[in-house]
Formats: sequence, structure tokens, C-alpha cells
Amino acid sequence: MPSAAAQDVLQAILERNKPYTRPGAKKFNTPLDFGHELAFRQWVAKNKVPFDPEQQPQDYDMRGFWQGLENENPLAQSAIDPNDSRMHYPDYWKTPYHETFSNESQWANDMAPRWNEQDQLTAPSGRILFDDRAPPAALPFAKPLTSY
Repeated sequence: MPSAAAQDVLQAILERNKPYTRPGAKKFNTPLDFGHELAFRQWVAKNKVPFDPEQQPQDYDMRGFWQGLENENPLAQSAIDPNDSRMHYPDYWKTPYHETFSNESQWANDMAPRWNEQDQLTAPSGRILFDDRAPPAALPFAKPLTSY
């Protein structure tokens, strides 16, 4: 369970992203049966995936990503982010609790923030919400709290 401060940050991010979330979207984590959950947790441990399966709420649907890998979904690809040299996972499984929730998420509506060619997440107003190339603390959410 995240600390109270981390919970407050997640709630603030959710509030910021609510206007960009598809109507009716409420469940942001792929449910797995017992056997698949066990296989998922083994995959997380074996691959040293930076993810806590017990954390609630989740800012990334890593179970959905894993299921995508298992089902050979072409969206389920990870790569090293050239801006910070950390593992990055597709926006498709980012939940509205994620500070870089974008129009690429399955739960986003048409007005959700978009990535520009400078690796900046911009609001519909043009305001920069996140700059992946900026040093930490340059913007309120300059670097992710997590690396997904």
C-alpha cells in the first residue's frame, strides 16, 4: 500500500485526469484468475518488472500488459526510454492514476493530453503537463514516479 503522501499524489493525478477519461471507465486493472495471477507474479519477479502487484490503486495495468504479451498483442512491447535509460511500457495500459496518462490509453477520451515530437505531454490548451526530456523538478511532474 502506498504511503499517505503517495496516495494523495495518486488522487491529485486522478482528479487532473478525470476530464480526459472515457465516460463510464471505472475498472482499470485486468482481472486474472488464480493460475494466471500466479504466472503474472512469477513473470514480474523473473523479469524484475518495476511493479508492485499489491499496490492499490494501480497507475498502470501491468496485468493487462502481461496478458497482451501472452496473447501476442502487438501493442505489448517494452523498450528503454532514451530520455532516462529506464524501461518503459506502452501508454495503452496507463490508468488515469498515471501522471503521463495520454490519449494513447485505452481509457482516454478524445480530449486527453497528447505527446508532441519533443517528448512533452501537452494538455488540449497547449500547456505542458510533463516533459520527458526535462531534468526532475523542472515541472510539477517532470519525471515519472514510476517508470511505466
